[in-house]
Amino acid sequence: RIQILFEMSEPPGKKHKPNASPKFSQKTLHQSKQLERLASYSKCSYEECTCLSWRSDYTLSSPSSKDCGTCHHGIQFHLENIISLPSPRRDKLLSITDDIDKLYEFCNKEKDNIPKNVYIYLIKELRSSLSKGEDPCLEVALGKPPFEAVTISKSISALIFSNYSNLSTDQQRKISEVAKYVLYFTNQYILLSPKRYAEKMPGKNQNDYKMLYLRWFMFCYIPSHIQCLEKFEVTQIFGELYLKLNFPIIKKLFIEKIHSCLDKMSVERQEIFKVYVPELLAAIENELCNDQNVPSNNSGVGGKKIVKGENNKNGEDLFPGMETIIDEEKPVKPSNSKILNTLECIPRKVVAQVIERVTEASRQAGPSGLSSNARDEAPRLEEEQGTIRLEVIQNTLYKDLPRQHLLWLVGMQNVYGQQLPRMPKEYIARLIFDPKHKTLALLKNNSSIGGICFRQFPSQNFTEIVFHAVSSNEQVKGYGTHIMNHLKDYHIKCGITNFLTFADEFAIGYFKKQGFTKNITLPNHQYEGYIKEYEGATLMQCSLNPKICYVQLSKVIHQQKEVVQGLVEWKQSRINKVYPGLSCFREGVRSIPVESIPGVLESGWTPRTPKEEEMSSAQQKQIHSIWSKLKAHNSAWPFLEPVKTEIAPDYYTYIKYPSDLKTVGERIQKGYYVSRKMFVADMNRIFNNCKLYNDPSTEYYKCAGALQKAFINELKEHGFQTTSFD
Repeated sequence: RIQILFEMSEPPGKKHKPNASPKFSQKTLHQSKQLERLASYSKCSYEECTCLSWRSDYTLSSPSSKDCGTCHHGIQFHLENIISLPSPRRDKLLSITDDIDKLYEFCNKEKDNIPKNVYIYLIKELRSSLSKGEDPCLEVALGKPPFEAVTISKSISALIFSNYSNLSTDQQRKISEVAKYVLYFTNQYILLSPKRYAEKMPGKNQNDYKMLYLRWFMFCYIPSHIQCLEKFEVTQIFGELYLKLNFPIIKKLFIEKIHSCLDKMSVERQEIFKVYVPELLAAIENELCNDQNVPSNNSGVGGKKIVKGENNKNGEDLFPGMETIIDEEKPVKPSNSKILNTLECIPRKVVAQVIERVTEASRQAGPSGLSSNARDEAPRLEEEQGTIRLEVIQNTLYKDLPRQHLLWLVGMQNVYGQQLPRMPKEYIARLIFDPKHKTLALLKNNSSIGGICFRQFPSQNFTEIVFHAVSSNEQVKGYGTHIMNHLKDYHIKCGITNFLTFADEFAIGYFKKQGFTKNITLPNHQYEGYIKEYEGATLMQCSLNPKICYVQLSKVIHQQKEVVQGLVEWKQSRINKVYPGLSCFREGVRSIPVESIPGVLESGWTPRTPKEEEMSSAQQKQIHSIWSKLKAHNSAWPFLEPVKTEIAPDYYTYIKYPSDLKTVGERIQKGYYVSRKMFVADMNRIFNNCKLYNDPSTEYYKCAGALQKAFINELKEHGFQTTSFD
């Protein structure tokens, strides 16, 4: 077939005879031009040739000009994977060449480096797929659509169903029609470049937007201009993050578009848009605002009780904070706790009885009989009795602030002014009444007696605590701790798990008691430029645990101690034999083995297993051999170097403890691994990180699985006990 379209290459020096050239028909000429075009985008398959495209001055008058002008190999070497394809398949590949030309044109006109790099990447991928005669398949670090389980279209549909299901059928039809226009406009909206977005929306997370922009550009924008890539709608692959970053701009442009088109609409349609557009946009905005009320002291994440126990006959919790299931036949297996590990298996019935006894004793004792000395115990009791309450208040520019809220804010201004004399009064007033700041106010007799002023940065996953004070006549009552616990529960409900604050020398001790530390674990880029810095103050951080209800924490811990003490007493009551005290120390003995103490082994105590001995030089050579073989494995290419942020900008946001083969090799050279277990742990971290970050359908995920399988086989060959190291 190649011989019909092109003469086969002949050895150098052999001249063509004039009558030896084939006669081309119009059909053959058309096919030859097609193949020439395909060859000009295909790399040479000749052994060790690096030519990327066929180039020649091929004309009808000079049909012998069949060799590539760059590598001087025949054109058939550029068509090895294409020549045998059927005509419809070649037509599809020809359309890819048209798309490549368009991408070259776009790339030359583009001035922004981010889109330009995407164009260059796509050109390389399309040329590679064309050389192989395959459909383009993009395996990129941007992920695979859809990028969020709850997409924009699903979210708006759920919003309409929940907010407007009680309306009449006609009203539901009208609001649905408006929603369709909003979705259509969102699909058509052209995202701002990351540089322009940073100028227009400086308070937003620029890293998140850059990743969002790249995904939109790759899967939504470019496929609308070329044919070979599948086009996705924005509302079908993006979700809440897209709206949080772009909804203010989309809302403004959509309203402007509606106003410009109102004159062209019928009177009925004008009424629909005037009534329902502001209402729907406001509902969407409210869903994105995360303005939540303070959770009550018996609620946790999502307003659900996180403390759950066995119910008594009256349906009340026997013990909040511990889950118990009565089963007389099955004993409770001790946890990893040092105390419980000293006990043998305890029947569940005994555990339930101890919990019920402790809870009943606490209930009968009443408030005056509480034995816990926690700082926030008295304020928690006052809140349960209604003496105090807490409210999150915030100034706003969009609607009139309730007068009572204004009075509370003024009251907080006075409290901060009195308790923070170093702070200028104007500065305090400016931050308290700033709409971006919120205040958690402690109210007693409907007056502000203390609180915390804070500013949330949801995109950065932290909140800045600006002011925290309690009026002088209400101090030393535990109110400060109680306010802080409420603030922690409030932020867990909002999905924020970090606090940052600048504390002066007088406040460092207090914040340490509240769980703050000077050891900042957040990356610098996550908070620098967001938090306000104060001269002479110390930056401190508090990380929140979403599984804890902080308002109830001290109460739960106290009751848990009571339960453990009850179980210890129950265990001691079963020990009939009493052993005499030790007298060996009177005779000058300095120390004795623990197991030699009478009664220790009988109580169920077991000695700790000795630590693994350090590796010998032979074992060091073993792990180096394993590492070398894995590095040479066909599936090791994604893990040879640390992941670059240019390829995966959000990688280190999700992966806190990265690892790669290069790092492992450096550690082997430095003698970092003192045990084989440490080496296995680092290698497993490579595979686990890859599987955590990437989708199972990606090439990276498959490479991790293949390399991990090879790693396990190597461990077995070298006599490692893989079951204990997995």
